Amino acid sequence: MIRKSLILIFVIVSFHGIAQQYPWWSQYRNNQTLYNPAFCGTKRLIDIRINYRNQWTSFEGAPKTYALSLNSRLWKGRVGVGGFIFKDDIGPFRNLNSSLTAAYHLKFADSELSFGVQGNYLRTSFVGNDITLRHQQDKAINQYATDKTGTFDGSFGLLYYNDRFHLGVGANNMAGSKFEFYENDSLKKGKFTNVPHYNISAGFNWADNPEFTFENSVLAVYVPGVPFSFDYTLRVHMKKQLIAGFSFRFKDAIALNLGYTIKENFQINYSYDIVTSPLRKYQSGSHELSLIFSSMMGTDKKRRGLDKRFIKQKYQYLIN
Repeated sequence: MIRKSLILIFVIVSFHGIAQQYPWWSQYRNNQTLYNPAFCGTKRLIDIRINYRNQWTSFEGAPKTYALSLNSRLWKGRVGVGGFIFKDDIGPFRNLNSSLTAAYHLKFADSELSFGVQGNYLRTSFVGNDITLRHQQDKAINQYATDKTGTFDGSFGLLYYNDRFHLGVGANNMAGSKFEFYENDSLKKGKFTNVPHYNISAGFNWADNPEFTFENSVLAVYVPGVPFSFDYTLRVHMKKQLIAGFSFRFKDAIALNLGYTIKENFQINYSYDIVTSPLRKYQSGSHELSLIFSSMMGTDKKRRGLDKRFIKQKYQYLIN
């Protein structure tokens, strides 16, 4: 009963004006450009990432998210360019977000300041036959209704960073784009608005022992009309290869993380969420997987913007 009720809640909320939220990642450090476009090109590499999240397993209609991103640094290391695409399935809804991202990086003595912008195309589909109704003639929802709609939106970000520290602010859905669905005999025309998402992120790495590096990070997200989200993550990099750590999401979950880096170019991460909210009684946790590939893009380091300061970075292998 509660499973079907959850799906029904998704339908009611989405059709009556509450925002379409960005998906949440426990491995948010592996998805920084999703929240803040100023992260685009921060490592001056060709950077490709694949992410998958299966949230609240065993819960019918629970979110499943797939993402692919690419970014790099051009124009003597001053400009980062890239984009991402992610698909988010929630009950009868199929959300698709495609983006193009650009960031300009100002160099200082031992740090950089970047400004990022992002253009998004958002597409949402409603698949009515994914809903099982107790009463097949229920006039509130047409089980067989299917429709899709799309709109454009934008994001902005600011980031100050060096090889040990970063502090950033980002804003998503700043255009306040609106979605409108179909109209038929059994369901009035539905619509909802993408309200802005605001976030602050920060991170600090330290290594007293060259064999061990500690990575701390936080992400705070505010969305009007939605509970405030705060996430803290601690990861330990051992001998520049093995990664182990945990995340704590306020009033929601504790995530355990394990990863491995191969030759500084390829990284695989897995995390498992132990839900601490009231939903813990009805599901079996959440699984998340990320694959990261980063390359130096050839040997011409000067042309690629890979100056000596970056090549000698103490924390270069930490893929953010």
